[in-house]
Amino acid sequence: MDHAASAWLVVFTRPGGVAMVLEPLSAFSVACNVLQIIELGSKVLNNALDYRKAADGALTEHQDLRNVLQSLRNLNADLRASMPKLGGSNSLSTAENRLLEANAECLRLSNDFIDFLDRLKIKNRHAMLESIRMSIKTLWYKEKMEAMENMLSKARDNLNVAFLVYMNSKQATSTSQSEILRSTTRVEGSILNAVNSSSGSIRDEIRLLAEQLERTSLDATQNQTILQFAVSNRDFLESLSDQLNSILSQHNDVQALTEERQVADAQQKILDSLHFPQVQERRHQIHEAHNETYRWILRPGLDQRRRGDDMVAWLSSKMETRKIYWVCGKPGSGKSTLMRFLDDNISVRDHMFPWAADCTVLKAQWFFWGPGNKLQKSMDGLLRSLLMQLLEQTPNLVPQVVPLGKWRAARTSVNRTIEWTESDLRYSLREYMLSVRKSSKVFLLVDGLDELEGTDEMRDELVDLLTDLASLENVKICLSSRPWNVFSDSFSDIPQLRLEDLTYDDISKYVKSQLRSHKRFQYLLRHDRNNAESLISTITRKAAGVFLWVRLVVRELLKGLRDGDGVRAMWKTLDGIPADLNEYFQRLMDSISPQNRLEASTYLQITLHEERDFVSLHPHRLLDLSFTDEGFPDFVLTKRYKFGGLDLLDREGLKFLIDSTARRLNSRCMGLLECLYEPDDFLIIDDSEISESNEARAPQRDIVLEPSIYPHLFEGRGLLRPFMIKVEFFHRTCRDFLLTPEIQSVLHQYTNGPYDARMFLLNARIAQMMALEAAETGPNLSLGLASYLMSVLSLPSWKDTPSSITAATMIQPVIETLFQNYEFSESSWYIGSSCAGWQEERSSFLTLAIDFDLNGYIMAFMTPEQVRNKRGRPILDYILRPRFAHSPETLNIGNSAPNPELLNRVLEYGANPNDVFEGVSVWALFLSFVADWLAIDGGNAFEKQAYFNAIAILIRHGAASRLPRSWLSGAGDYQFNYDYITSDDISSEVRFLERWRQVRLVMNAEGSRLSEPWYAIVDLLETFAVQFGPGVNDLKALAQDRSKMSNEES
Repeated sequence: MDHAASAWLVVFTRPGGVAMVLEPLSAFSVACNVLQIIELGSKVLNNALDYRKAADGALTEHQDLRNVLQSLRNLNADLRASMPKLGGSNSLSTAENRLLEANAECLRLSNDFIDFLDRLKIKNRHAMLESIRMSIKTLWYKEKMEAMENMLSKARDNLNVAFLVYMNSKQATSTSQSEILRSTTRVEGSILNAVNSSSGSIRDEIRLLAEQLERTSLDATQNQTILQFAVSNRDFLESLSDQLNSILSQHNDVQALTEERQVADAQQKILDSLHFPQVQERRHQIHEAHNETYRWILRPGLDQRRRGDDMVAWLSSKMETRKIYWVCGKPGSGKSTLMRFLDDNISVRDHMFPWAADCTVLKAQWFFWGPGNKLQKSMDGLLRSLLMQLLEQTPNLVPQVVPLGKWRAARTSVNRTIEWTESDLRYSLREYMLSVRKSSKVFLLVDGLDELEGTDEMRDELVDLLTDLASLENVKICLSSRPWNVFSDSFSDIPQLRLEDLTYDDISKYVKSQLRSHKRFQYLLRHDRNNAESLISTITRKAAGVFLWVRLVVRELLKGLRDGDGVRAMWKTLDGIPADLNEYFQRLMDSISPQNRLEASTYLQITLHEERDFVSLHPHRLLDLSFTDEGFPDFVLTKRYKFGGLDLLDREGLKFLIDSTARRLNSRCMGLLECLYEPDDFLIIDDSEISESNEARAPQRDIVLEPSIYPHLFEGRGLLRPFMIKVEFFHRTCRDFLLTPEIQSVLHQYTNGPYDARMFLLNARIAQMMALEAAETGPNLSLGLASYLMSVLSLPSWKDTPSSITAATMIQPVIETLFQNYEFSESSWYIGSSCAGWQEERSSFLTLAIDFDLNGYIMAFMTPEQVRNKRGRPILDYILRPRFAHSPETLNIGNSAPNPELLNRVLEYGANPNDVFEGVSVWALFLSFVADWLAIDGGNAFEKQAYFNAIAILIRHGAASRLPRSWLSGAGDYQFNYDYITSDDISSEVRFLERWRQVRLVMNAEGSRLSEPWYAIVDLLETFAVQFGPGVNDLKALAQDRSKMSNEES
């Protein structure tokens, strides 16, 4: 059978030799769908006369029909794909030719119908003359429509009869029929059942018809024979058509539901890719406004004596052209608390009318956090959070606003993480605003612009972004920051307020509430009211609008009350407290007793530590700090540490450890640090005790650790709640103070230089990972810890050190056991792409070490047997298509380019570039990967040189001098790589042409025993000339020499 015939008739053979014809059945069901849609359109058009009521320039009844047209076009594409070139039809049987012609008629009829509808569309829906003209035109087309109905009936009869004849020609037995049914889709099986059950009474007539057709040619005689059959069996054919229409209608409904579910899954995948664990962490940390404070800001008409613009007037105004409101204030004045209050209390009905009249209001907020991880203090984090929150409210907009490549990836890829660049996020956020501009208002609230990490130029970019968004007619933005010059200059002429000028009454309410709630102060009010009241007013006045100072002072005075202080002692304490925050913090530092200063300095330096080479999603946990009494930062690596010291199953011992660490932290650091219990949804998934009754008794988020919540933490079966206690600075200003050069010098003095906090955290988290394995709990937490440990060990300054090798050796069995016992899909951890493909690739800790470029460990422990005997993905492929190939330059971990030393070692150990993986040689996969990488990314000079060197090394080690076309047409990137760039929607032909432009064919399949064209490596390398420069000539010369040597050896 020739190529054209095989395109029409696809034959599969099952065990037992039963042949099944699938393709004509699929094409028949598509053709039935085409006719059904045309019939629907014809009925609509027959009733369409009123053009003036059309909303979009088409018939009123035309609305649903226009939606159907796209389906018809898609069906046309499916039908056309199943049709062979007519030139090959001579090799088909009469029955097959008849079915082919019937389908071709359906295709022609559907194309005519689409053209007909397009000619009936009104161009100007407001023009009465146009409406009249098109009304007359409908009458002119009445005969055309009647003729179309006749052709539709004829096409349906031809299609049904042709299929009946075709099925008879197969002479299928009942056994083979059941095999056919098992091999088809559900709808195709329903079609076969309908045909078989309804054609029994005329089976002899069908057989006679088939015999007559075989004896005649494809001409008018055959057509007349079929017409006679159709007339004599009209009732049967109409019944069959009704049954097929019902089957296809139900099938389309199921398809629509399936599509809807797939779209919803893809939307959720996009939302998940934007989410990160700390997306709401800072907001939850901010104390709620004290009762009765800040309410003034949402009352209409700001008091004249208060210096500031009316917030409610700005929110509600339709005429306001200045779309940004700026809340500024000095450090500690309560800006974040006010912004949280606004987020909690702004009401659309009470505060946003008439601006929001007749519109949906979409809200999103972001709280920058300087002490947090990179995402919490970056433009990237802001954009991800805002976009995620807005899309959560309108998920149907996801396909419209995200870059096409991201949406395709969400629809087509299963085990990959979708990564976002800042430009992707900017594009999507602006597209979102434009998409909702007619239907919705958008209100954004952004706190702490001054906490964006970076330079004033980066802050200028932030201001430009927000100003650009606020220029859109449907957007308003409320911002807050310290009054730095970069913000004062940008926001000088917009509505604003300076917070410290407006909070005197709020501070007075807070001080009165806190002090008067204490029984001893109530006594002082009764017996020395004047002094007690004067103390309150003095605190309020001395605060100068700085709420943080008030909180610290009140906390100290309440401690004195508890210890027996009277009014005079409280006055003495107040007089000794500096009004300046930094001076106050210095006073706290000076009050630390000498014997505790080493421990306090250790705690503070560990909590000040942050990773700058990668994003660590782990907060500083109280359990981390519980290991400080081990004495050395590298306590696990340099001595025989007893891992059983942290026993998660010993609840009483764990409670004592947590309580002791919290007490030491509080007493040594004088309140600069605080312990907060923050339930973590990610960890709760791992916890074995989840019940509604338990959660109902659970404390709220971000509460200060105290003995009253110990029952929740340590009772019951849940083992992971102690991991949810984190350590934070009392306020950002505490951290700012401790980072000043003077205080850093003091801290280092007590630890004989800077304390190695990274080394300490590495050791503490190795110990925690071992404890989780021993308790057989927390796989997701263990995965996160593994990701952190591998990331630290892969840092350029670490990966070749003895410490890195020792640590890798320790965690190797734990990680391999974790991945053997649990299957992980996507995750936001850096290790996520490695673990997603672990089973499929048959990976090991060695290959994970290659992914993270742990060069010291690899060179110490890799053996020739591991290289030669590796099943699944070859070790050579891990090196050549590195896991972190598309990672941003700011990420200083992981293998992003082939390591020449490692590559040579693996080849010496027996790796072969011509070995086949997933049906393609490793060498071909690598060249395709490099071609795509150069076209899409290109990397830096170091990476380009690494790939250049890798090509040369592979050629020297016998890489093939020619490769077949199919091997050069597949996906170059690896599906489980970090930020995998998908091209699933591109055909192999298009991919080949885009990748290897103008490459010369070496050996064609025609006239040879080859099944496809082959191409020379020399010519393929020429496509790299632009990116690699003149050095490509050296590669080509090397490839030619190796090819000659190979030919001589042959």
